[in-house]
Amino acid sequence: MRIETLSVREAREQLPSVLDRFRHGDRRPVGVGSHRKTEAVVVPVEVFDELVAERSQAVEEAAASLRAEGQAASPAADAIMDRWARGEIGTATMRAQIRELHGIR
Repeated sequence: MRIETLSVREAREQLPSVLDRFRHGDRRPVGVGSHRKTEAVVVPVEVFDELVAERSQAVEEAAASLRAEGQAASPAADAIMDRWARGEIGTATMRAQIRELHGIR
């Protein structure tokens, strides 16, 4: 997906108009970065909330799958998955931490 990417200076100048677009229902993300290389993405809060809800649902489904097999995730694994669901860590980091927790290479 290609997104509009603004320089930091442009983002600073255009932030009020970007927020106004979001207030009027525009859900398209806006990238921010150097030399037109996207380093961060600004999205309306409802888009962020939807993404977090989808991740939370994935965590709930994984927990239900474990329960169906008569198992449960450890509190440490739950904490890692919760951080992932909130967007605090990326998928690769979450997977690496879960593997490390269980001694899997």
